[in-house]
Amino acid sequence: MIRRFGIRGLAVGLFAACAALAAAPAASAAPATTLDADLTALWTTVLQTPSAQNSFGTGGAKFACWNIGGGTVAPFAPFPVKSCTVKSGTKIFVAASSFECSTFEGNGTTEGQLRTCARKSDLKTAPSVTVDGHSVPVTEAETGLMNIVLPADNIFGLPAGTTGLSVGHGWVTLLDSLTPGAHTIVGPSFTTKIIVQSGP
Repeated sequence: MIRRFGIRGLAVGLFAACAALAAAPAASAAPATTLDADLTALWTTVLQTPSAQNSFGTGGAKFACWNIGGGTVAPFAPFPVKSCTVKSGTKIFVAASSFECSTFEGNGTTEGQLRTCARKSDLKTAPSVTVDGHSVPVTEAETGLMNIVLPADNIFGLPAGTTGLSVGHGWVTLLDSLTPGAHTIVGPSFTTKIIVQSGP
């Protein structure tokens, strides 16, 4: 499984953020279906991105801020992401914890086995996340069953074109309405700065 600090023993956190001080507009909580879809998009992108452009591979911190579509960025790496710079209006996908299990790693062969693995590997209750000192809502989310096709130079070291299944679990939130400037996100094992640039 991919988890915080490694593949098969590597922890992962979606370190992301946004929000503003009490006077700024508050972000509304996204529906669970949207969060599930974003978590699916994130894990699919990570697993299908070559190692050299991957925070879980040789690309390291240079590729720790993932664009998962829909104007959404997710700081995500097997280490605390120090900072990400985004444009004004960008939504930030935040997860205090997320774990993935796959057939590539021998975590199971069926969706049920992979989903059980991902759930058991992750935290049982929502951890605390704050943005600029204010608590933000964290919701449990799961990916759909992901059908993955590995690229050349993939993070598992398997032949290009290898296919497999994966399921991810996470404690996440999606925030928008970010004001220009720097925002500090603090989670159970990370502190991340999100820099929001003004203008187009």
